[in-house]
Amino acid sequence: MPRHTFGEAMPPHLRSAAIQYTMETVDDLREVLQYSAPVLAGHGWARMCMYRTADAMDTMGFLVDEIALHLEDTGVGRGEIRRLLAADRECLRTERPARVAGSRYTKEALHVMPRWVADELQDALTYVLLRLPVMLRSAVRARDTLWVGRCLRPLVDSMDRLGRLANLFAAVHVDVYPESALSWYQQLFQQRSRVTMPDVQGRHFRAAADWGDLPVCCDSYEVKVSTLLVMLDEQCDGRRWEGHDGRTHPAMRNAAVGTLNAVAVVTAENGDGPRYRLTDDEWGYAEAVSAALRSRLARSFPDPTEGDRPLLDVLRAAFQRTPRGSAMTLRLLCLLVAVLLSTVAALLVFILRSRLGVRVSEAVLWAGSAFGGSMVVVLGALVFVFGG
Repeated sequence: MPRHTFGEAMPPHLRSAAIQYTMETVDDLREVLQYSAPVLAGHGWARMCMYRTADAMDTMGFLVDEIALHLEDTGVGRGEIRRLLAADRECLRTERPARVAGSRYTKEALHVMPRWVADELQDALTYVLLRLPVMLRSAVRARDTLWVGRCLRPLVDSMDRLGRLANLFAAVHVDVYPESALSWYQQLFQQRSRVTMPDVQGRHFRAAADWGDLPVCCDSYEVKVSTLLVMLDEQCDGRRWEGHDGRTHPAMRNAAVGTLNAVAVVTAENGDGPRYRLTDDEWGYAEAVSAALRSRLARSFPDPTEGDRPLLDVLRAAFQRTPRGSAMTLRLLCLLVAVLLSTVAALLVFILRSRLGVRVSEAVLWAGSAFGGSMVVVLGALVFVFGG
């Protein structure tokens, strides 16, 4: 059966939607992280974190529905769309979550977010943030016949990850708030199941087809956030995001959390950054990312009199200048060394077998075996070290 490629590239209106919804999702994730800070406990971390987690999940759901509507418009059947949306395994928010095993929390005990819940929160935010640059890459590619699969898989996985996070927030408060409060905090009234997608009523969420062509200045929110996502993508390129146990690697979590804190720093009005809620280490990391962003923007916009540019052009330039990560460079160098070593081994075997009086055809077979064996050993070592 031929594989459906869904067109040459992402259509213009979906490019605009991908950029717009990505920006909104980053803003929601930033607020989830912000309200988890102990210094803001008086604002009610459970209420605000559930609000913004639900917003981020539903914002990605809007983009998923936009893509599903496009697929339906181009003749893709409902069964195939539901398969692409992984509708049979979705994780929805609920006001009746499973109780946390062996734990019963009181309102006083939950005045500040428990440490283990904060760890789960940061893991979930990292999971989602590391996958958002995929949306931007697909939006800027002039040719990408596999854009549907590239976008939908990380989108639906991120939605489910946030759904589990929201249910965790509700689970630890099951003895604190009534079901009606948990339902309201999780904004179940606006939740839409992927089983019902595509939904024709979702069309009014469709972004303007020219949003990506909106002229932006080098100091605009969109340019700052999109450039930070590109920088995060560069930093994590070629590295494992999670361990064999499914937990996020600390380096990846630090990079993602630092990026969200940097978003708060560089977009704060009147220079009023989030210093009050960050630890010294978090503040130092966020400031370092902010400094790197300023340097990056100075290189991208060397002439302040040049004027504004369309956001899509800014994104294309940012991704085109993306250097390959050091890990990928090391892989290529090691591959070159592997080929050279294997070639040398094959030549040595060929010469030795020839000098021993073996026929040329047999010597060639021995040399080929030596080359193949050397490559298998070296490439196996590369896979073990770098994770394939």
